[in-house]
Amino acid sequence: MAATQFVVNGLLVGALFAGVAVGFALIWGVVDIINLAHGEMVMLGGYTSYWVLTLVTGNAEGSPLLFLATIPVAIAVLFGIGYALQRTLVSRVIGTDIFLTLLVTFGASIAIQQLAIQAWSANPRSIQVSFADPSMNLAGIVVPKMKLVAFAGALVLTALMYVFLQKTRTGRAIRAVSQNPEAAALVGIDVEHTRAVTFGVSSAIAGGIGAFIAVILNIQPQMGLIYTLKSFIIVVFGGVGSIPGALIGGLLLGSVEELVAGFISSQWTLAVSFSLLIVLLILKPRGLFGQGAEQ
Repeated sequence: MAATQFVVNGLLVGALFAGVAVGFALIWGVVDIINLAHGEMVMLGGYTSYWVLTLVTGNAEGSPLLFLATIPVAIAVLFGIGYALQRTLVSRVIGTDIFLTLLVTFGASIAIQQLAIQAWSANPRSIQVSFADPSMNLAGIVVPKMKLVAFAGALVLTALMYVFLQKTRTGRAIRAVSQNPEAAALVGIDVEHTRAVTFGVSSAIAGGIGAFIAVILNIQPQMGLIYTLKSFIIVVFGGVGSIPGALIGGLLLGSVEELVAGFISSQWTLAVSFSLLIVLLILKPRGLFGQGAEQ
């Protein structure tokens, strides 16, 4: 029963990891850079939801519906930040040496962290959502209602991302740029605008997930690094450019980390995750799905 409880907890949290990783995979697959500032988009999304709720209620507390109303705001704000970041900074290093892109995005992550600390201090914060009964018992398994809401929200955001890429004109343009930017430009697609939109969409989904994280965990300005690292692991697990792979990879990572934390210690979770990453790269370098991770 304890193992089952840990797996359920892992799946609930793993969906959030997967939602963050989907945006990370999108930038990696389309813009062809590893965005080390991606975790900071999660952090900014959490703070956006926190401050919107504080503005409305006077404190970061409210009903589930009031909290959910802050999600579109976080998504819109982070889309704008991501679009601007790509247009003003990242576009200047696309196509250059990979170490330069890593340096630029790492510098952006540090700058965002420091600005957040100056603006909001380093004190952890969280959003309090009121439920008459905060958890429910299903066949002996305790399921916190807010984690269940966050799980459902992460799946919805991931599904919307997938539908957007598959069914919309902009989504088809993004996929065309990811496959062959030169050919996409020849048929009239604005490659730079499309890449900026990709960055915006990636940041938007990370911001939405960040808002859900703010109701089940504390948020603070330096939280982004751990989500960037987890996103990297998940994308390699699932295969670069695969949204279903990122979803499955996130659920698996969440389950493994909860089992390790429950049966051994939470201090071992990252060590075990990276060990699994190394094993996977040796045995199946292409990941579970998608393109070759060895690229």
